[in-house]
Amino acid sequence: MIATAHRSSRMAGWDDLVVAVTRPTGGRLEDSAISTLVETLLGTREAQLTLLQQLQRDVRQLQEGPFHAGRIHLESALKPHRTRDERLELLKAARGSFTDALGMERDKARVSLTALHLGFCWLLLGAEKDAREWIQMAHRTAVEAMKDILTEAATDKGLTHNRYLDPALTFFMFFTSAATLGAGYLFWDHVISKRTDKVMRRALTQLESLADYVDMVGEVRLRLGEIPTAVPRYELSHGLDESRFLSRVTIRKLISDREAMYFNGRETRKVTWNDTERSEVITRELL
Repeated sequence: MIATAHRSSRMAGWDDLVVAVTRPTGGRLEDSAISTLVETLLGTREAQLTLLQQLQRDVRQLQEGPFHAGRIHLESALKPHRTRDERLELLKAARGSFTDALGMERDKARVSLTALHLGFCWLLLGAEKDAREWIQMAHRTAVEAMKDILTEAATDKGLTHNRYLDPALTFFMFFTSAATLGAGYLFWDHVISKRTDKVMRRALTQLESLADYVDMVGEVRLRLGEIPTAVPRYELSHGLDESRFLSRVTIRKLISDREAMYFNGRETRKVTWNDTERSEVITRELL
C-alpha cells in the first residue's frame, strides 16, 4: 500500500515535479516514490492552467473529459487503503484516459501536457523506456508550440487586421511619404515599430512562460537517464530597434559548445564555431 496519505491539494511548481522524478529500481518504483510523484503531478494543476491561460489557450480540456478522468484515477490511486493490485489497475486506467485525451487533442501546448502525464503513467507502471518516449514527445511538442508563437508574431505585419482599413492605411503611408520627401517614412516607421513592439512583447511573454515548462521537461528527461548531449537546451533572446521598440525575438537551441541553431520566426540558422571561424547555414531542420 502507498505509505503516505492523499495530499494532492498541495500546490506544486515545475521544480517540484523535477525533484519528484526517480527511476524505477528492479523494474518498478517504490511505493513512496509513486506517492510523491503522483501527489506532485496532481499538485501542478494550477501551474498547468496558468500556463495555458498565459498562452491564451482553452483550459476546459484539462478540466473535463478523459484528461480529467485520468486525474481522478490518479487521485484514487493515492488513497491509503488501496491494495497494490487496486492501485495498479487505477494507474492503468489513468494511462488509458490520458491516451484517449491525447487522441482528441490538436493544440500543441495541451498535447505536450497530455503526453507528459502519459509518460508519467508509464513511469509509475515501471515502463521506463515508454516513459522516456512520451516525455520526449512532450518536450518536442512544447518546442513546436514555441516556434508557432514566434512564427505568428514574426509574420504579423498588419496594422489593424481590418480588410477595409489596412489598404487605406497602406495608400496613405505611401502618399504621405512621397509628399513629405521622407518625413512620412520616419513617422510610419515609428508607427509600424510600435505595432511590432506590441506584437513581439506579447509573444515574448508567452514564450517565456512556455520556456519554463520546456526547461522542466528537459530536466525530467535527464532525471530519467538520458545523456545530456541528447537533451536539447533552449534560450530566448531579443533585440531592440533605435527607438527602443522590441523588434526581434530568437529561440536558440544549444547543440554543443561549438554549435547552435537560431530561429527568428521566419528561418532557422545553424551556426558552427571552429576556433576563430564561424559558419552559418540556413536550414529547414526543425529547431
